Amino acid sequence: MAPLHRKFVAPAGSGGPLGSCWPLTPGRRVSLLIPLALCLLPAALAPAQVTERGPAQGEIAPTPAVIKAEDVLSEVAAARQAIHEHRHPAQAYLRLGTALRSGGDPQGALDAINLALSLDPTLAAAWLQKGLIAKDRDTLKTASADFQRAVEADPKSIPARLELAAMLFGDGNFDGAGAQIEAVLRLDPQNPHALDGLGFLQLQRGDLQAAAVSFRKAVAQKPDFPEAQENLGDTLLKLEDWAGARAAFEQALKAEPDEAMAVYGLATALRHLGETAQAEAQFAKARSLMTMNTAAVRAQGENNRGLQLWYAGDLNGAAAAFRSALADDASYADAHNNLGGVLWQQKHSSQATAEFAAAVKANPDFAKARNNYGNALMSAGDLKGAVEQFQAAVSLEPGFATGHFSLGMALAKAGESQRAEDEFRKALTLDPQMAVAHFELGLLLASHPSSAAAPLDSTARSELEEGMRLDPQLRAALPAKVAQALATTGP
Repeated sequence: MAPLHRKFVAPAGSGGPLGSCWPLTPGRRVSLLIPLALCLLPAALAPAQVTERGPAQGEIAPTPAVIKAEDVLSEVAAARQAIHEHRHPAQAYLRLGTALRSGGDPQGALDAINLALSLDPTLAAAWLQKGLIAKDRDTLKTASADFQRAVEADPKSIPARLELAAMLFGDGNFDGAGAQIEAVLRLDPQNPHALDGLGFLQLQRGDLQAAAVSFRKAVAQKPDFPEAQENLGDTLLKLEDWAGARAAFEQALKAEPDEAMAVYGLATALRHLGETAQAEAQFAKARSLMTMNTAAVRAQGENNRGLQLWYAGDLNGAAAAFRSALADDASYADAHNNLGGVLWQQKHSSQATAEFAAAVKANPDFAKARNNYGNALMSAGDLKGAVEQFQAAVSLEPGFATGHFSLGMALAKAGESQRAEDEFRKALTLDPQMAVAHFELGLLLASHPSSAAAPLDSTARSELEEGMRLDPQLRAALPAKVAQALATTGP
């Protein structure tokens, strides 16, 4: 039996759901007094492949589909400045949304993209970004509609057509997907993803020889293309080209060594080539991977059930579900992180800290778990450990506003005022509505030695007042001396 055919994958989307942060109380921002921001899912943004077009006279340069991590903060700042100055506002909001999405803030990105589209509904790149956000969130019908709008706005948008094709393939609309693939190939006859899609269509129609040709063309254009290599291997198995199939699966497995169906395909080819011992070893590996995949699917289901219970306020039920997920997959970082969040709410701080540490160990690139672990360490008095975790979090996700705020808090506690101020300002560049960042920045400025014997300076006053305007509850956290200074030196 040949392995199942791999689904066509467009190049521009992310590899999984975007992360989102859920504060201790649903719907509330992170609290000043309880600084732990519980973050549920990791972000996983993959670079998009786009066709750049030069700007026409009087226009600004097109916004790339993804901003490099090291450029996220500067791009956000530049976009906000352009918005403030009313320079190409639709493009500026698109630029802001693209940078926020690239930095790991999907909701902020969506808000900015919607503003861009309210100003210019024909902005194809904004519809593409909106579709990618919907795709990241697994709201696929919405994503498909957004990609369709992007294509209508710019029929020459190759990324939008490929994304739309992927959505149509997923719905079983092969004719619609084929139309998009053909349009891409008219625009770019050597596009490897379109060639892979064409091969997929030919395979579905039973034209195995044509499919093999298309897949070979795809991998010739892009050798590091495991999906197309696996599709080629599957096609060659059907054609009984055992040696060719073996080579294709081996190439696919160089990039994705734990892809179960590619391992199974390789085992099948080896068996037909008479290499019995190697075939049996690969079949055993495929069975093991499939068992692990089944367990992972069960774990994801339990994790999702736990999230629903958590949102509903059933902490005991949520904890039980997350533990069930971990029983199926002990290395499931999301479940460790989520269990840690529930335990933290239940005031089991040491157990929560252990779960956050386990999440980071299972997935060192999980920025939001590092933020949670850092907050737990800071609560326990380990400022050095907390700073290390926060620095790692914002290095992984430079657009993670809460991570910059957390790092600022830890640095302030460690007496590193200037660095703390820098981090609070980065948080506010990313999220100008973060009340606690305004408030803590104001307190930090009010505590400067130069402010000790002088009235509260205007910047400190402004930040404190803005924080309390955004969240009036913060007024209760004002130190008595600062409160008095605000009252006596106010206008």
